[in-house]
Amino acid sequence: MGITAKILIVESDTTNAEILWNEVRLAGHEPLMAFSADRANTLIEREHPQVVLLRWKLPDASGLSLLGDLRTRSGTSRLPVIVFGEAGATEEECLRALEAGADDYIKKPYGIREVLARVQVVLRPVPRKEVRHRLSVETLTMDFDARRAFARTGRDGAEVELELGPTCYRFLRFFVENPYEVLSRKDIIDNVWFGATVKEGIVDVYIRSLRLALKPLQSSLIIETVRGAGFRLSAVERMPSGDNARLLPKVVSESVSSRRPRTNPSADGRLHAANARNEPVLVSDLGAAVEKIRHLQKLLLKKTEENQLLRDAVEAVKPGTSARSEPAVGQKSKR
Repeated sequence: MGITAKILIVESDTTNAEILWNEVRLAGHEPLMAFSADRANTLIEREHPQVVLLRWKLPDASGLSLLGDLRTRSGTSRLPVIVFGEAGATEEECLRALEAGADDYIKKPYGIREVLARVQVVLRPVPRKEVRHRLSVETLTMDFDARRAFARTGRDGAEVELELGPTCYRFLRFFVENPYEVLSRKDIIDNVWFGATVKEGIVDVYIRSLRLALKPLQSSLIIETVRGAGFRLSAVERMPSGDNARLLPKVVSESVSSRRPRTNPSADGRLHAANARNEPVLVSDLGAAVEKIRHLQKLLLKKTEENQLLRDAVEAVKPGTSARSEPAVGQKSKR
């Protein structure tokens, strides 16, 4: 048997509202009804529902504006909300709802069994780490109650607030709650969109946006791409090189540095080029390049030895060598 809960239905169409109310009650839940955003706010403050079924269009406000209000309040910031899209809605509408903080999106016409199944999904308990109202990683601090993030950019410890949209905020929170760990695209979708059906490519789009938002923290934190695995929030350290400095992820720099040769012009040139562009250098990529260079050097040495043997053999049979003093078999002497 599924989990039972108070479910608030925010629907302006009385026919659809009645159908949803009856089906939710028959499924063993306690339905609540609101025909406007104002009434929905009243019921949320008074009844504290566990799930909100929210129509996109309402008579007194947009469903997304109500959703935005819920996400800015500490008491309702994680309240599961399923948005009902209008018939004929495009993919862009779905993305807007998810970016605004919706946990799921269903476009009309929809089946009631699908709605109830999605309700059970958002009600499913998700094991989480102990919730802390403020959490810091390096020079980044997140205030979960206020849904704000701050960066310490100066030596005086002054904090600058980062400009984050709702989805980027959830991205950053997931990274901060799991620092230095590799997070796959599936992990991110499950925790940022709570398992909703979205394409994995959308993760890369938001990663780029998050990296732009984290520019004030480039000297201490970066979102590192781990090839074939996902992404990782990594601390960086500066390694002096003349008048400039190189940025290296702390979590991998020590393990790879032992494999790097003391003198490697090719690798040093690559580091200087990246340094000139003021970009972080991924040590994992540099290590792979060094190993490839070593392998090519061994192949080149082997090929050089083979070529030398071949040249020696050719020199041995050239005219004018000692082999010419002996007549060929069957050749008559001129004498």
